Amino acid sequence: MSTGKIKVNLSTSQKYLQANTAQTIYLMLQIVQPKIDLGTDRLPVNVGFVIDRSGSMHGEKLDYTKQAVKFALSHLDQDDTASVVLFDDQVDLLIPATKVEKKEQLLQLISGLTTGGMTNLSGGLLEGAGQVRTNFVADQINRVILLTDGMANKGITDTERLTAMVRELRGSGLTVSTLGVGEDFQEDLLVDMAEAGDGNFYFIASPDTIPEIFKKELQGLLNVTGQNPGLAFSPGEGVEITAVLGYEPQWGETVAIKLPDIYNGDTRTVLVELKVKAQSTGMLPLLKIGFHYFDVTAGLASVKYDFDLDLQVIADQSALETGIDLKVVKEVEIFNTARSREKAMEEADRGDFEKARQILADQKKKLEEIYQSTKDSEILEQIEQLQSNIGFMGQEHYSAMSRKTMKHSSYQIRKKR
Repeated sequence: MSTGKIKVNLSTSQKYLQANTAQTIYLMLQIVQPKIDLGTDRLPVNVGFVIDRSGSMHGEKLDYTKQAVKFALSHLDQDDTASVVLFDDQVDLLIPATKVEKKEQLLQLISGLTTGGMTNLSGGLLEGAGQVRTNFVADQINRVILLTDGMANKGITDTERLTAMVRELRGSGLTVSTLGVGEDFQEDLLVDMAEAGDGNFYFIASPDTIPEIFKKELQGLLNVTGQNPGLAFSPGEGVEITAVLGYEPQWGETVAIKLPDIYNGDTRTVLVELKVKAQSTGMLPLLKIGFHYFDVTAGLASVKYDFDLDLQVIADQSALETGIDLKVVKEVEIFNTARSREKAMEEADRGDFEKARQILADQKKKLEEIYQSTKDSEILEQIEQLQSNIGFMGQEHYSAMSRKTMKHSSYQIRKKR
Protein backbone atom coordinates (compact mmCIF):
# COMPACT_ATOMS: atom_id res chain seq x y z
CA MET A 1 0.00 0.00 0.00
CA SER A 2 1.25 3.49 -0.72
CA THR A 3 0.91 6.95 0.76
CA GLY A 4 2.47 9.35 -1.72
CA LYS A 5 6.14 8.47 -1.92
CA ILE A 6 6.18 6.51 1.34
CA LYS A 7 5.01 2.90 1.16
CA VAL A 8 3.46 0.82 3.94
CA ASN A 9 3.80 -2.97 3.70
CA LEU A 10 1.88 -5.32 6.02
CA SER A 11 2.62 -8.93 6.97
CA THR A 12 1.50 -11.23 9.77
CA SER A 13 3.43 -14.08 11.36
CA GLN A 14 0.57 -16.43 10.42
CA LYS A 15 -1.50 -16.24 7.27
CA TYR A 16 -4.40 -18.03 8.97
CA LEU A 17 -5.92 -18.23 12.43
CA GLN A 18 -7.07 -21.42 14.09
CA ALA A 19 -10.77 -21.66 14.87
CA ASN A 20 -11.97 -21.79 18.50
CA THR A 21 -8.49 -21.06 19.82
CA ALA A 22 -6.73 -18.24 21.67
CA GLN A 23 -3.40 -17.52 19.97
CA THR A 24 -0.57 -14.97 19.82
CA ILE A 25 0.47 -13.59 16.44
CA TYR A 26 2.58 -10.67 15.23
CA LEU A 27 1.85 -7.92 12.75
CA MET A 28 4.82 -6.41 10.91
CA LEU A 29 4.48 -3.00 9.29
CA GLN A 30 7.36 -1.81 7.15
CA ILE A 31 7.29 1.90 6.36
CA VAL A 32 9.53 2.41 3.33
CA GLN A 33 10.79 5.66 1.87
CA PRO A 34 12.40 4.85 -1.50
CA LYS A 35 15.51 6.88 -2.30
CA ILE A 36 14.50 10.04 -4.13
CA ASP A 37 16.15 13.24 -5.30
CA LEU A 38 15.20 15.85 -2.69
CA GLY A 39 16.69 18.74 -4.64
CA THR A 40 15.97 21.92 -2.67
CA ASP A 41 12.99 20.44 -0.81
CA ARG A 42 14.82 19.68 2.43
CA LEU A 43 13.79 21.28 5.70
CA PRO A 44 16.05 23.88 7.33
CA VAL A 45 18.13 22.48 10.18
CA ASN A 46 18.41 24.09 13.62
CA VAL A 47 21.17 22.12 15.34
CA GLY A 48 23.03 22.61 18.58
CA PHE A 49 26.37 20.86 19.06
CA VAL A 50 27.09 20.15 22.74
CA ILE A 51 30.72 19.11 23.11
CA ASP A 52 32.46 17.61 26.15
CA ARG A 53 35.82 19.32 26.51
CA SER A 54 36.77 17.84 29.89
CA GLY A 55 40.39 16.91 30.44
CA SER A 56 39.97 13.38 29.11
CA MET A 57 39.06 14.77 25.68
CA HIS A 58 42.57 16.09 25.05
CA GLY A 59 44.67 14.94 22.12
CA GLU A 60 43.11 12.85 19.33
CA LYS A 61 39.57 13.01 20.71
CA LEU A 62 39.46 16.79 20.59
CA ASP A 63 41.30 16.97 17.26
CA TYR A 64 38.79 14.65 15.57
CA THR A 65 35.86 16.42 17.23
CA LYS A 66 37.05 19.70 15.73
CA GLN A 67 37.21 18.05 12.32
CA ALA A 68 33.69 16.68 12.74
CA VAL A 69 32.08 19.96 13.78
CA LYS A 70 33.87 21.78 10.95
CA PHE A 71 32.54 19.19 8.49
CA ALA A 72 29.02 19.67 9.78
CA LEU A 73 29.15 23.46 9.61
CA SER A 74 30.62 23.42 6.12
CA HIS A 75 27.66 21.33 4.86
CA LEU A 76 24.98 23.61 6.28
CA ASP A 77 23.74 26.64 4.36
CA GLN A 78 22.40 30.10 5.11
CA ASP A 79 18.87 28.84 5.83
CA ASP A 80 20.22 26.61 8.60
CA THR A 81 20.95 27.58 12.20
CA ALA A 82 23.83 26.25 14.31
CA SER A 83 25.21 26.71 17.81
CA VAL A 84 28.14 25.19 19.70
CA VAL A 85 28.20 24.73 23.48
CA LEU A 86 31.25 23.45 25.37
CA PHE A 87 31.20 21.89 28.81
CA ASP A 88 33.66 20.67 31.40
CA ASP A 89 33.04 21.74 35.00
CA GLN A 90 31.84 25.02 33.43
CA VAL A 91 29.54 25.62 30.47
CA ASP A 92 30.71 27.97 27.73
CA LEU A 93 28.81 29.23 24.70
CA LEU A 94 31.31 29.18 21.84
CA ILE A 95 28.87 29.94 19.02
CA PRO A 96 25.44 31.38 19.90
CA ALA A 97 22.59 30.19 17.71
CA THR A 98 23.15 31.89 14.37
CA LYS A 99 22.37 31.45 10.70
CA VAL A 100 25.23 29.65 8.95
CA GLU A 101 26.33 32.52 6.72
CA LYS A 102 29.87 33.51 7.73
CA LYS A 103 31.33 30.02 7.74
CA GLU A 104 34.98 31.03 7.90
CA GLN A 105 34.47 32.86 11.18
CA LEU A 106 32.64 29.86 12.64
CA LEU A 107 35.35 27.44 11.54
CA GLN A 108 38.05 29.59 13.12
CA LEU A 109 36.23 29.51 16.45
CA ILE A 110 36.13 25.70 16.30
CA SER A 111 39.87 25.59 15.61
CA GLY A 112 40.54 27.30 18.93
CA LEU A 113 38.88 24.64 21.12
CA THR A 114 40.90 23.46 24.14
CA THR A 115 40.18 20.99 26.95
CA GLY A 116 39.35 21.79 30.58
CA GLY A 117 38.23 19.99 33.77
CA MET A 118 35.24 17.86 34.87
CA THR A 119 31.99 16.82 33.10
CA ASN A 120 28.91 18.99 33.68
CA LEU A 121 26.81 17.12 31.13
CA SER A 122 23.45 18.44 32.35
CA GLY A 123 24.61 22.06 32.19
CA GLY A 124 25.92 21.63 28.66
CA LEU A 125 22.75 19.88 27.52
CA LEU A 126 20.47 22.55 28.96
CA GLU A 127 22.49 25.38 27.39
CA GLY A 128 22.55 23.55 24.05
CA ALA A 129 18.79 23.02 24.18
CA GLY A 130 18.31 26.66 25.09
CA GLN A 131 20.26 27.75 22.04
CA VAL A 132 18.20 25.52 19.75
CA ARG A 133 15.02 26.79 21.36
CA THR A 134 15.89 30.45 20.63
CA ASN A 135 15.45 29.74 16.91
CA PHE A 136 12.83 27.02 17.25
CA VAL A 137 10.45 26.64 14.33
CA ALA A 138 7.94 23.80 14.49
CA ASP A 139 8.19 23.00 10.78
CA GLN A 140 11.95 22.38 10.71
CA ILE A 141 14.50 20.01 12.25
CA ASN A 142 15.41 21.09 15.80
CA ARG A 143 18.12 18.84 17.24
CA VAL A 144 20.74 18.78 19.99
CA ILE A 145 23.81 16.60 19.32
CA LEU A 146 25.72 15.66 22.47
CA LEU A 147 29.25 14.21 22.36
CA THR A 148 30.99 13.00 25.52
CA ASP A 149 33.70 10.57 26.58
CA GLY A 150 32.96 10.49 30.31
CA MET A 151 30.47 10.22 33.13
CA ALA A 152 28.31 13.07 34.35
CA ASN A 153 30.09 14.06 37.58
CA LYS A 154 28.98 17.67 38.03
CA GLY A 155 25.55 19.33 37.92
CA ILE A 156 22.74 16.79 37.57
CA THR A 157 24.31 13.33 37.71
CA ASP A 158 21.28 11.12 38.37
CA THR A 159 20.62 9.10 35.20
CA GLU A 160 16.83 9.03 35.59
CA ARG A 161 16.68 12.81 35.99
CA LEU A 162 18.89 13.30 32.93
CA THR A 163 16.67 11.03 30.84
CA ALA A 164 13.55 12.80 32.13
CA MET A 165 15.15 16.10 31.11
CA VAL A 166 15.56 14.84 27.55
CA ARG A 167 11.99 13.53 27.52
CA GLU A 168 10.79 17.02 28.43
CA LEU A 169 12.87 18.49 25.62
CA ARG A 170 11.27 16.05 23.19
CA GLY A 171 7.85 17.09 24.42
CA SER A 172 8.70 20.68 23.50
CA GLY A 173 9.67 19.72 19.95
CA LEU A 174 13.45 19.20 20.27
CA THR A 175 15.18 15.91 19.44
CA VAL A 176 18.44 14.70 20.98
CA SER A 177 21.21 12.47 19.61
CA THR A 178 24.09 11.21 21.76
CA LEU A 179 27.63 10.16 20.83
CA GLY A 180 29.82 8.28 23.29
CA VAL A 181 33.59 8.10 22.76
CA GLY A 182 35.93 5.48 24.21
CA GLU A 183 35.30 3.26 27.24
CA ASP A 184 34.47 5.64 30.10
CA PHE A 185 31.08 7.12 29.14
CA GLN A 186 27.79 5.80 30.56
CA GLU A 187 26.34 3.79 27.67
CA ASP A 188 23.03 3.00 29.39
CA LEU A 189 22.48 6.69 30.01
CA LEU A 190 23.34 7.81 26.47
CA VAL A 191 21.12 5.13 24.92
CA ASP A 192 18.21 6.09 27.20
CA MET A 193 18.70 9.76 26.37
CA ALA A 194 18.78 9.12 22.60
CA GLU A 195 15.65 6.99 22.77
CA ALA A 196 13.82 9.51 24.98
CA GLY A 197 14.86 12.25 22.55
CA ASP A 198 13.85 10.37 19.34
CA GLY A 199 17.42 10.82 18.10
CA ASN A 200 20.31 8.43 17.54
CA PHE A 201 23.01 6.88 19.71
CA TYR A 202 26.51 6.19 18.42
CA PHE A 203 29.29 4.23 20.10
CA ILE A 204 32.63 5.61 18.92
CA ALA A 205 35.26 3.04 19.86
CA SER A 206 38.10 4.96 18.22
CA PRO A 207 38.45 8.77 17.99
CA ASP A 208 39.35 8.63 14.30
CA THR A 209 35.78 7.61 13.46
CA ILE A 210 34.24 10.75 15.03
CA PRO A 211 34.10 12.69 11.71
CA GLU A 212 32.40 9.78 9.92
CA ILE A 213 29.78 9.45 12.67
CA PHE A 214 29.05 13.19 12.57
CA LYS A 215 28.70 12.90 8.80
CA LYS A 216 26.16 10.09 9.18
CA GLU A 217 24.13 12.03 11.72
CA LEU A 218 24.16 15.23 9.68
CA GLN A 219 23.21 13.51 6.43
CA GLY A 220 20.24 11.99 8.21
CA LEU A 221 19.09 15.43 9.36
CA LEU A 222 19.47 16.82 5.84
CA ASN A 223 17.39 13.98 4.35
CA VAL A 224 14.18 13.96 6.36
CA THR A 225 11.18 13.26 4.09
CA GLY A 226 8.44 12.47 6.62
CA GLN A 227 8.03 14.49 9.82
CA ASN A 228 6.10 13.57 12.98
CA PRO A 229 4.87 10.18 11.70
CA GLY A 230 2.59 8.06 13.83
CA LEU A 231 0.44 4.94 13.85
CA ALA A 232 -2.90 4.19 15.46
CA PHE A 233 -4.41 0.72 15.93
CA SER A 234 -8.05 -0.08 16.76
CA PRO A 235 -8.44 -3.81 17.52
CA GLY A 236 -11.50 -5.77 16.49
CA GLU A 237 -13.66 -7.96 18.71
CA GLY A 238 -11.65 -10.73 20.38
CA VAL A 239 -8.36 -9.00 19.55
CA GLU A 240 -6.00 -7.48 22.14
CA ILE A 241 -2.81 -5.54 21.45
CA THR A 242 -0.36 -6.75 24.11
CA ALA A 243 2.84 -5.00 22.96
CA VAL A 244 4.39 -2.81 20.29
CA LEU A 245 7.97 -4.06 20.30
CA GLY A 246 10.46 -1.30 20.98
CA TYR A 247 7.88 1.42 21.62
CA GLU A 248 5.91 2.78 24.58
CA PRO A 249 2.39 3.15 23.15
CA GLN A 250 -0.36 5.43 24.33
CA TRP A 251 -2.85 2.84 25.54
CA GLY A 252 -6.61 3.16 25.11
CA GLU A 253 -9.39 1.91 22.87
CA THR A 254 -7.08 3.06 20.11
CA VAL A 255 -3.40 2.27 20.66
CA ALA A 256 -1.13 4.99 19.26
CA ILE A 257 2.63 5.25 18.81
CA LYS A 258 4.85 8.09 17.67
CA LEU A 259 7.63 7.25 15.22
CA PRO A 260 10.93 9.05 14.66
CA ASP A 261 11.17 11.16 11.51
CA ILE A 262 11.53 9.21 8.27
CA TYR A 263 14.73 9.68 6.26
CA ASN A 264 15.30 9.42 2.53
CA GLY A 265 15.94 5.77 1.68
CA ASP A 266 14.78 4.71 5.16
CA THR A 267 12.88 1.56 6.16
CA ARG A 268 11.24 1.46 9.57
CA THR A 269 9.85 -1.78 10.94
CA VAL A 270 7.08 -1.87 13.55
CA LEU A 271 6.14 -5.17 15.24
CA VAL A 272 2.82 -5.48 17.04
CA GLU A 273 2.00 -8.42 19.32
CA LEU A 274 -1.64 -9.51 19.23
CA LYS A 275 -3.65 -11.97 21.31
CA VAL A 276 -6.55 -13.23 19.25
CA LYS A 277 -9.55 -15.32 20.33
CA ALA A 278 -10.77 -16.70 17.03
CA GLN A 279 -14.22 -18.36 17.05
CA SER A 280 -15.89 -19.81 13.96
CA THR A 281 -14.27 -20.08 10.54
CA GLY A 282 -14.42 -17.15 8.13
CA MET A 283 -12.83 -13.71 7.92
CA LEU A 284 -11.98 -12.05 11.24
CA PRO A 285 -11.45 -8.26 11.36
CA LEU A 286 -8.18 -7.85 13.29
CA LEU A 287 -7.31 -4.16 13.23
CA LYS A 288 -8.13 -0.80 11.79
CA ILE A 289 -4.82 0.97 11.19
CA GLY A 290 -4.12 4.64 10.63
CA PHE A 291 -0.79 6.03 9.44
CA HIS A 292 -0.06 9.75 9.25
CA TYR A 293 2.91 12.08 8.65
CA PHE A 294 3.81 15.45 7.19
CA ASP A 295 5.35 15.23 3.72
CA VAL A 296 8.49 17.37 3.56
CA THR A 297 8.65 17.03 -0.22
CA ALA A 298 5.15 18.50 -0.57
CA GLY A 299 5.43 21.59 1.61
CA LEU A 300 4.68 19.65 4.79
CA ALA A 301 1.27 18.58 3.52
CA SER A 302 -0.55 16.34 5.99
CA VAL A 303 -0.80 12.76 4.72
CA LYS A 304 -3.25 10.33 6.32
CA TYR A 305 -4.00 6.78 5.33
CA ASP A 306 -6.43 4.27 6.85
CA PHE A 307 -6.86 0.60 6.12
CA ASP A 308 -8.30 -2.59 7.58
CA LEU A 309 -6.49 -5.83 8.36
CA ASP A 310 -8.47 -9.09 8.27
CA LEU A 311 -7.31 -12.68 8.61
CA GLN A 312 -9.03 -15.90 7.64
CA VAL A 313 -9.97 -18.33 10.42
CA ILE A 314 -9.70 -21.98 9.40
CA ALA A 315 -9.86 -25.44 10.97
CA ASP A 316 -7.37 -27.18 8.63
CA GLN A 317 -4.27 -27.90 10.76
CA SER A 318 -2.01 -28.61 7.78
CA ALA A 319 -2.81 -25.22 6.24
CA LEU A 320 -2.04 -23.55 9.55
CA GLU A 321 1.41 -25.12 9.65
CA THR A 322 2.27 -24.02 6.12
CA GLY A 323 0.92 -20.51 6.68
CA ILE A 324 3.79 -19.23 8.85
CA ASP A 325 5.59 -16.17 7.47
CA LEU A 326 9.25 -16.68 8.34
CA LYS A 327 10.12 -13.08 7.43
CA VAL A 328 7.95 -11.85 10.28
CA VAL A 329 9.19 -14.56 12.64
CA LYS A 330 12.74 -13.55 11.77
CA GLU A 331 12.14 -9.89 12.66
CA VAL A 332 10.49 -10.81 15.96
CA GLU A 333 13.40 -13.07 16.95
CA ILE A 334 15.99 -10.48 15.95
CA PHE A 335 14.21 -8.04 18.24
CA ASN A 336 14.19 -10.71 20.96
CA THR A 337 17.93 -11.01 20.45
CA ALA A 338 18.32 -7.38 21.50
CA ARG A 339 16.24 -8.06 24.61
CA SER A 340 18.31 -11.15 25.38
CA ARG A 341 21.50 -9.09 25.26
CA GLU A 342 19.99 -6.58 27.66
CA LYS A 343 18.94 -9.34 30.08
CA ALA A 344 22.36 -10.99 29.82
CA MET A 345 24.10 -7.70 30.62
CA GLU A 346 21.88 -7.26 33.68
CA GLU A 347 22.94 -10.69 34.96
CA ALA A 348 26.60 -10.06 34.14
CA ASP A 349 26.45 -6.74 35.98
CA ARG A 350 25.30 -8.74 39.03
CA GLY A 351 28.18 -11.18 38.55
CA ASP A 352 26.02 -14.13 37.41
CA PHE A 353 27.93 -14.93 34.24
CA GLU A 354 26.57 -18.48 34.00
CA LYS A 355 22.99 -17.21 33.77
CA ALA A 356 24.08 -14.52 31.30
CA ARG A 357 25.69 -17.15 29.06
CA GLN A 358 22.57 -19.32 29.24
CA ILE A 359 20.28 -16.45 28.18
CA LEU A 360 22.45 -15.80 25.13
CA ALA A 361 22.83 -19.49 24.31
CA ASP A 362 19.05 -20.03 24.41
CA GLN A 363 18.48 -17.15 22.01
CA LYS A 364 21.28 -18.36 19.74
CA LYS A 365 19.56 -21.75 19.51
CA LYS A 366 16.30 -20.11 18.42
CA LEU A 367 18.11 -18.17 15.70
CA GLU A 368 19.90 -21.31 14.52
CA GLU A 369 16.54 -23.04 14.04
CA ILE A 370 15.30 -20.12 11.92
CA TYR A 371 18.55 -20.07 9.96
CA GLN A 372 18.08 -23.71 8.98
CA SER A 373 14.87 -22.72 7.19
CA THR A 374 15.86 -19.30 5.84
CA LYS A 375 19.66 -19.25 5.35
CA ASP A 376 19.22 -15.53 6.05
CA SER A 377 22.47 -13.55 6.25
CA GLU A 378 21.16 -11.19 8.94
CA ILE A 379 20.22 -14.15 11.13
CA LEU A 380 23.68 -15.63 10.61
CA GLU A 381 25.29 -12.32 11.59
CA GLN A 382 23.28 -12.26 14.82
CA ILE A 383 24.23 -15.86 15.59
CA GLU A 384 27.91 -14.99 15.19
CA GLN A 385 27.52 -11.90 17.37
CA LEU A 386 25.79 -13.93 20.09
CA GLN A 387 28.63 -16.45 20.03
CA SER A 388 31.06 -13.58 20.51
CA ASN A 389 28.89 -12.14 23.29
CA ILE A 390 28.91 -15.50 25.09
CA GLY A 391 32.69 -15.31 25.04
CA PHE A 392 32.50 -11.97 26.89
CA MET A 393 30.54 -13.50 29.75
CA GLY A 394 33.31 -14.16 32.24
CA GLN A 395 34.97 -12.11 34.95
CA GLU A 396 38.16 -11.78 32.92
CA HIS A 397 36.46 -10.77 29.63
CA TYR A 398 33.46 -8.65 30.67
CA SER A 399 35.10 -5.26 30.24
CA ALA A 400 33.82 -1.73 29.71
CA MET A 401 34.47 -2.01 25.97
CA SER A 402 32.81 -5.43 25.57
CA ARG A 403 29.74 -4.18 27.43
CA LYS A 404 29.55 -1.11 25.18
CA THR A 405 29.84 -3.34 22.11
CA MET A 406 26.90 -5.44 23.31
CA LYS A 407 24.85 -2.38 24.23
CA HIS A 408 25.46 -0.83 20.83
CA SER A 409 24.47 -4.06 19.04
CA SER A 410 21.26 -4.19 21.05
CA TYR A 411 20.53 -0.53 20.29
CA GLN A 412 21.12 -0.97 16.54
CA ILE A 413 18.53 -3.76 16.40
CA ARG A 414 15.95 -1.70 18.25
CA LYS A 415 16.72 1.32 16.08
CA LYS A 416 15.39 -0.52 13.04
CA ARG A 417 12.00 -0.51 14.71
